[in-house]
Amino acid sequence: MSSFRVADLFRPTVLLALALMAVIVMMILPMPPLVLDIGLAASFAIAILIFTITLFIERPLDFSAFPTILLASLMLRLSLNVSSTKLIIGQGHKGTNAAGEVIEGFAMFIMSGSVLIGLVVFGVLLIVNFIVITKGAGRMAEVGARFALDGMPGKQLAIDSDMNAGAIDHAEAKARREREQAETTFFGSLDGASKFVKGDAVAGLLITLLNLVVGLAIGVAVHGMPIDRALETYAILTVGDGLVSQIPAVIISIASALLLSRGGAKGTADSELFRQLGRYPPALLTVAFLMALFALVPGLPFVPFVAGALILGVAGEAMRRKAQRSEAEAARAVAPKPDAPRKKSIGDILDLDEIHVEFAPSLVAMVLDPATGLDARIVNMRNHVAAVYGLILPEIRLTDDALLEPGEYRIRIQGVEQARDRLVPDHALALVAGDESRVPDGRDVREPVYGAPARWIPAARQEEAALAGVTVVGPTEVLATHLLEVIKRNFARLLSLKSLRRLLDECVNLSDPARAQANKRLLDELIPEKVPADLLLSVLRLLLDERVSIRNLPLILEGIAEARGASSPEAICEHVRRRLGFQLVAEIRREDGTVPLVQLAPEWEDAFSMHQVEGERGLADVALPPEKFNRLAANVAEKISKAGERGIYPAVVTSSRRRRFLRTVLGARGISAPVLSFDELGFDTKPAIIGMVTT
Repeated sequence: MSSFRVADLFRPTVLLALALMAVIVMMILPMPPLVLDIGLAASFAIAILIFTITLFIERPLDFSAFPTILLASLMLRLSLNVSSTKLIIGQGHKGTNAAGEVIEGFAMFIMSGSVLIGLVVFGVLLIVNFIVITKGAGRMAEVGARFALDGMPGKQLAIDSDMNAGAIDHAEAKARREREQAETTFFGSLDGASKFVKGDAVAGLLITLLNLVVGLAIGVAVHGMPIDRALETYAILTVGDGLVSQIPAVIISIASALLLSRGGAKGTADSELFRQLGRYPPALLTVAFLMALFALVPGLPFVPFVAGALILGVAGEAMRRKAQRSEAEAARAVAPKPDAPRKKSIGDILDLDEIHVEFAPSLVAMVLDPATGLDARIVNMRNHVAAVYGLILPEIRLTDDALLEPGEYRIRIQGVEQARDRLVPDHALALVAGDESRVPDGRDVREPVYGAPARWIPAARQEEAALAGVTVVGPTEVLATHLLEVIKRNFARLLSLKSLRRLLDECVNLSDPARAQANKRLLDELIPEKVPADLLLSVLRLLLDERVSIRNLPLILEGIAEARGASSPEAICEHVRRRLGFQLVAEIRREDGTVPLVQLAPEWEDAFSMHQVEGERGLADVALPPEKFNRLAANVAEKISKAGERGIYPAVVTSSRRRRFLRTVLGARGISAPVLSFDELGFDTKPAIIGMVTT
């Protein structure tokens, strides 16, 4: 059991608990006037502190503790009201200082010796707080809470969309969801707290009436005070108590209204106010002119209006000149600067970018946006390719090209154009599937990756389409998805000898020293004595050409070493594929454990044997007549397409010696379905034949 320490009393949690307990004690036990004065001063300090903080914060959510502080200050004021009521009713006959000097001082200063003035001032403060500020702040809290709650599904959908497109990772998505949840909770709590503020205003009126009526009755009936003296004494005490309570309440109500009026704006209130007013110098100059006209109206005071006109005129002219300077600086910054002629070397001319994305100038702001642009997605794209396929992507260069049409972009691999399409900024691409009536009106196009029907719709209608069940993606996501698909089609080209060396270096650059040392011993043992670098490069390219992951590089090296006596890299690759069979099958295995397959009818095997020829390096090849070649490709494509309509994505299975030829047939038709051999399936595979390709 830990011992008690005096320092524990000064922990924030303990201090807060003690403060709240003190507030409760003030409601129960009688408080001397000095303690009441301290409490009232603290109430004023807290109210002014809250008001000041609301001016300095940049976002409403930065003051998320506001609802709690609002209730705590309300609880303090009510406890002070209870304590002051006990002093006014119980000790009021002793004089106007019976409830402390704070109440007496406020009453004397504001009332100016007149009870009627004090009552009027108190009534005005009560009306302003109850009817104007509290009612308006309560309405803003209700609307803010409802909008935050209604907009939450759309914001969650946008977060999921960004994460799926690779713009953000799981950690950033989680942080955004937490921020959205905190915002919804904040506005909901503030909506509830505003009801307490409204009740506080009503309580202030009732407590004031109670103090005046009951105090006057007790002073006259119990203490025998003359009615005029009793009325004056209890009026001073009552009005002073009401003012001391209402002024902090008004300050906190204004702070609440200021916080709610900020909405989703960023930046402090003062900076935003002056920045936005300063945007329109003509407005300030117009008001200055009107103030000058008012100064000339007979009967109106000349000095105040002239002073106002001068202040606004000077401010407007200063803002106008500042705006002109800013525009001139912006124009100079945008103007092209003549570059000093730089002589390019032959090496610079011959150098090619491995991956190069060019886009029209109209897309620069969107593509290069630091938060949602293509750069932000490329990082996640690199991680995805490395994790799934085991390939380290080279540098991806992004440049604008004035020769491209507006909205157009082009993707080059090793200097050769591989894809070109158009984007529409400030729009979203809705995939048209099934009922087109669900998709808002727009420009019909073909989705660039798979050629599916799609439609560019205004970004303002993106949420509407998403709620209707339509898949909607932003233009940057379209570009990122298209780029990733082009990269996948060119995996084999992107694996160069330079990238292979980096891949081998990363195999020994592990955080676990033991595993790094084991990989280093394996590489030293196999490369280059048993596995030459050029052979390893050829086999890895063959695997990547069929989008087979090379992440399990140690197993691939072992497979190459086992089959190094084969006549060609293709034969070695087939052996490596058999070693990777468990990996190939796992990629297409369904949740029920079965593997969907499309099989060739035996007649095709007879046709292959009939047209078998001697291929390169002594390998058997097939030379089908064009009509049979096209029929085979069409029949396989039909089976795969029908399976896809049912949500099934099968592999094509055949014998080991025909697998590579069949992959060539499908590749000629642009069919990316995997082609497996029976040897790669393994004994524990549960095949599910969903189609038979006949002749």
